[in-house]
Amino acid sequence: MKKYGALLLLLLSLFQARSQAYLGTSTSNYAGALGNLVNPASFVDGRYKMDLALPAVNLFTYQNFGSFNADAMRAEQGGSGKWWVQSFTDTALLNAWAYPSSTFIDRLIVHNYNKDSEGVLGANINFRLDLFNLAFHIGEKRSLGIYANLRSITNVDNMDPKLAVLSEEGLEYPALWNMQLNEELVNVDHLTWSEIGFNYSQVVIDNKQHFLKVGVTPKVLLGFSSAYVHTQDFSYNLVNEDTSQYLAGTFDYGYSKEVGDFISDGVAGLINSNNIKNYLKPGSIGFGLDIGAVYEWRPNYAKFKYDMDGKTDLWMRNENKYKARVGLSVLDMGGMKFTKGGLSRNFVVNSNSLFDLQRFDSSTDLEAFDMIIDSLINESTAANNGEWVSLQDPGQTFRMRTPTAMNLQLDYHLWSYFYVNASAMVNMIPKKKDSKVNIATQLSFTPSFDSPYFGLYVPIAYNKYSGWRAGLATRIGPVILGLNDMNIIRAKGQISGIDFYAGLRLPILYHRVKDKDKDKVSDKMDECKNVPGTWAFLGCPDTDNDGIPDSEDACVDVAGLKEFKGCPDTDGDKIIDSEDACPTVAGLKEFKGCPDTDGDKIIDSEDACPTVAGVAALKGCPDKDADGITDAEDACPDNAGPIENQGCPDQDKDGLFDFVDNCPTVAGPKENQGCPWPDTDADGLLDKDDECPNLAGPKANKGCPYKDSDNDGLLDKDDDCPNTPGPKTNKGCPVIEQAVIEVLKTAFDNLEFETNKDIIFESSKPSLNELAEVLKKKTTWKLEIAGHTDNVGDDNLNLVLSKKRAEAVKAYLISQGVEEGRLITKYFGETKPIATNDTPEGRQKNRRVEMKIVFE
Repeated sequence: MKKYGALLLLLLSLFQARSQAYLGTSTSNYAGALGNLVNPASFVDGRYKMDLALPAVNLFTYQNFGSFNADAMRAEQGGSGKWWVQSFTDTALLNAWAYPSSTFIDRLIVHNYNKDSEGVLGANINFRLDLFNLAFHIGEKRSLGIYANLRSITNVDNMDPKLAVLSEEGLEYPALWNMQLNEELVNVDHLTWSEIGFNYSQVVIDNKQHFLKVGVTPKVLLGFSSAYVHTQDFSYNLVNEDTSQYLAGTFDYGYSKEVGDFISDGVAGLINSNNIKNYLKPGSIGFGLDIGAVYEWRPNYAKFKYDMDGKTDLWMRNENKYKARVGLSVLDMGGMKFTKGGLSRNFVVNSNSLFDLQRFDSSTDLEAFDMIIDSLINESTAANNGEWVSLQDPGQTFRMRTPTAMNLQLDYHLWSYFYVNASAMVNMIPKKKDSKVNIATQLSFTPSFDSPYFGLYVPIAYNKYSGWRAGLATRIGPVILGLNDMNIIRAKGQISGIDFYAGLRLPILYHRVKDKDKDKVSDKMDECKNVPGTWAFLGCPDTDNDGIPDSEDACVDVAGLKEFKGCPDTDGDKIIDSEDACPTVAGLKEFKGCPDTDGDKIIDSEDACPTVAGVAALKGCPDKDADGITDAEDACPDNAGPIENQGCPDQDKDGLFDFVDNCPTVAGPKENQGCPWPDTDADGLLDKDDECPNLAGPKANKGCPYKDSDNDGLLDKDDDCPNTPGPKTNKGCPVIEQAVIEVLKTAFDNLEFETNKDIIFESSKPSLNELAEVLKKKTTWKLEIAGHTDNVGDDNLNLVLSKKRAEAVKAYLISQGVEEGRLITKYFGETKPIATNDTPEGRQKNRRVEMKIVFE
């Protein structure tokens, strides 16, 4: 019995604690499609356009029952140091296995437990066969994948070391008799299933330094077989090898119909071709889900950006950009519902009396065991002692959960192709959940050399069953290999299990975009690969950047226009610069591209007045009145006059220009605007001496009649406004309100013109507007407007300016609605100063336009 138990322990010792698929290579930057098995967001934005993983196998098992002593194997060969192959063909060692000495097994098998050990024991057999795994990009930020695999997991959890001792030694072990042994939760679970997974992943944040991608893999689960054995509150006390005096606990075991068929058919039935077809059909269908996210910190992101083929700010798809990377995923959520096999059981035992354990000696198979349990339950029911009670679930199905786990991946880029990864695989299924397979929580640390075509990985992993283990994995082109225990590789030390994987894949890498001439046009698109060019012309040069390729450009080094075969026409006059006498100014073809703005047939460079048509005699300047004086220098440009009069006419030769002469054909004094003095009322007094020039009167009365024309009680001789009634107190004139006086004063004070011009400043117009409003209300009033200047300059020109300014005020008031007949203009030039002209202040006062209300 002991020998067979030791051999069982030898088999268990080959089952080493590992959880993560393809440990080492699966977190590589070149994991490709297999990376999606660890994190569904792994592939997108990875280094592969497409990756097809062909059949790959991963066997990773674990246990903490014991280990195989490879050093003892060498010692058995006399310390010859032979490796595995030589050892298995060594005659002496084979003889030792065939005819072992009393200590041979003990020397080769190291136990991790005895009857006094604390803690619990466990084992896990985990097999994975990936039939194919395809992933490919469907754009820069999205990828799809599909895969199919076959998986099988068997767990043994929470076994007490004492129970393991009894299993190995048999019940003939007096050291464990007559004591109560407690096995709180002993669980054995098995699941074999296939997965068809569909992966989708995409980038959700691409913010230069910060990068996040997410992925999801919904899966169709096809269950082939499942079984479980669960105990709860299991305790017992052995009197001897055949009898217990206390036995208690809840026991639940079951299996899927497919397992039941195998039990019924046996190995012979399995070999039958018809039965094989049935075994290959899934007995259950379920659904599963993997989700994941990966964050990358890219502090040196600018090094991995480039512009190419008309696109800017592109990522280099062939480069790993991150300094640090964090991935988080939840894997294998889901489960399947199986139909129970016929011999599934759930019962409670609570026996405080002696029980003959030999009743189970005849249980050579599960059916016989089931019959014994039935008889014990029936006997207890008949005796009504409650020692054996059935808890049989009336349901015909049970649900088996897949090994849900959370996986955290931390990766740091050391330098060049050197990286270090830390991962944590955490079981998320509670211990008390029935019908589940699980993985052992595991921590791993993996330094690596990770380049596009070759990778070397040294995973160092730990979990509670296997402790620390260091392994070696590699990726060589399309081949991946991994063996995660150095002792197996060296055939030395304690061998507590095996974690092996191998696979073949067909990847298509992203490559650096080739650009031989460095013109940001890829060689694939570049029609001039050896000469730098522009994207607009598919890599062909446009030296002067005028949008015309050099091959079609007649002026390669100077930007030009397509209509002139790339030659410039700077001034846009349709004459190319090389043929244009004035290349920077648009001109006419008849003048070799030089302009004649005013169209006077004199080019602007020779025209003193280029914007106004003129005559050649005056260098292109105009002379509208043809008096030989340019309009700019002619005070009267519309009327011909001699040069001594600055171009103004004086027909009557009275010293006043016709422009300011009210009687241009009859000579008269300046004081009467060039007209001879009249005697309007024919009373013998000239108007200048007649105080009533429009009414005949005696000389004694200065030409005024003695009358009261306006009937206001004052004779005209005493009436300052003989035709307009007014009070005597105001000398017969209407009283002007103080408000109107203020309006007049304000208009006078604010009235200003542009220097030497008759243009009224905008600031003067509001006060003139107020004056216009007064005049429109006082319909019988008239306004006298008198223009004056200082004595600076020619007196005739000053007289002209005073007239123009008075008339400008008149014109403005008319524009504001005042009747023209009520406005009287006078102009005196420099003849009536009100202050000295020797000072600037005095001259300022003399330059004025006076306004006053007048009445007839």
